[in-house]
Amino acid sequence: MKILSSSSKEFKESLNKGELTLAVLGCGAMGLPSACLFAKGGFRVMAADSNPAVIEALREGRSHLDEPGLEPLLRKCVNASILIPTLDVEEAVHKADVINVLVPTLLDENNRPNYDALIKASESIGRGLKPGSLVIVSSTVAPGVTEEIVKAHIERLSGLKAGEDFGLAYSPIRASPGSVLRDLENYPRVLGAIDERSLKVASLVLGTIVKSPIVTVSNIKTAEATKLFENAYRFVNLSLSNELAILCERLGIDYIEARNAAVTQPFCHLLLPGIGIGGHLPKDVRLLSSSAEEYGCNLRIVEASRKANETVVRHSVKLIAEAVRASGRSLRRSRIAFLGISYKANVKEARGSLAIEVIRMLEKNGARVQVYDPHFSVPELQALGLMAAKSLDVCLENANCIVIAVAHEAFRRLDLGTVKALTYRGAAIVDFGRVIDPQEAMKMGIPYVAVGKGRT
Repeated sequence: MKILSSSSKEFKESLNKGELTLAVLGCGAMGLPSACLFAKGGFRVMAADSNPAVIEALREGRSHLDEPGLEPLLRKCVNASILIPTLDVEEAVHKADVINVLVPTLLDENNRPNYDALIKASESIGRGLKPGSLVIVSSTVAPGVTEEIVKAHIERLSGLKAGEDFGLAYSPIRASPGSVLRDLENYPRVLGAIDERSLKVASLVLGTIVKSPIVTVSNIKTAEATKLFENAYRFVNLSLSNELAILCERLGIDYIEARNAAVTQPFCHLLLPGIGIGGHLPKDVRLLSSSAEEYGCNLRIVEASRKANETVVRHSVKLIAEAVRASGRSLRRSRIAFLGISYKANVKEARGSLAIEVIRMLEKNGARVQVYDPHFSVPELQALGLMAAKSLDVCLENANCIVIAVAHEAFRRLDLGTVKALTYRGAAIVDFGRVIDPQEAMKMGIPYVAVGKGRT
């Protein structure tokens, strides 16, 4: 069956009979959950990745990702033989009616977009693609990249033409680590395509996993821009929120109190401050800014926000240094218990974590920083070049300062009596996650500092 020429009825009948095959290229943080959901939705899924260790684990029903609900679903799909992990990308493409590209987009040493993984995937598609198939790109890319890179490489190597011999669409992922399966199923999905046939069939394909509406746009470039616009908005908002939090420290007011009152106005959407903006957002705004530069446009607000984010990291180090000095020590003589390295709360994800950057700056200033994160093992922390504590108590022992870098649920249950008993007298808590009650800390005689609040 050539899926591109199928009607809605034919598509559903073939799906119900288990006759449709879908290849997911890239089994990373978004690729593997997508593959499992497509298998759950009725496709026979070829899950392709270039990492042998990842494929070996998947064949055994083991997920290399710490994502809630993913491993049980993976194991069920693998045991039912509806998800087949493979290293042979071209074979997966050749067997597939639909190819979903979910390889990562990185930055090079000059912070410019690096599309090597996407080019490699596109070349594999070009060598394996059969006529009548549909390609859906979901990797985060700058506007124009799907047609300039993916389409061009596929057409060159396959001899087929997009819109005539094969379908081409773009649909960005909207999901966050820690809730990927839920987000993929429940968030509306944006979709653009090269022609009406591709748009119609891609809508049917995505509809097998997405419970919310498919938001169609007029072309692929618009769909590509949508993802970067969403993330640029959040990045700018977070940068503003962090800057206002720093102002509140100078004003002697609590940002959280001011923010909570401000957001009662329906058009105010201030966010919670933190140690700095990490994860994929800084990379995505770089993609957008680089694309804008190519068109002679300077995104001044985005660039100002990026520079402001760098300032927040330095400010975070300053807050810690001031807390240490208040206890009668300098950074060079201090022992710091650093709690949490994930870039966001309750996930195991250190990529893009600014907490690690803060640790490096503290160490450069002579501090001895011991790290504990309940989501990471000691060897995993050591592999990141960090001094890892085997337990929370060991991390706290004899510390001059406790830094809570991220609002993991485990840190909300932190016992202040234990903190006071294990740490040096006068040791302060610097709470970037805002998980400790300042009044309770004050009652216990523990100096307390929080971003957006200052010292209590």
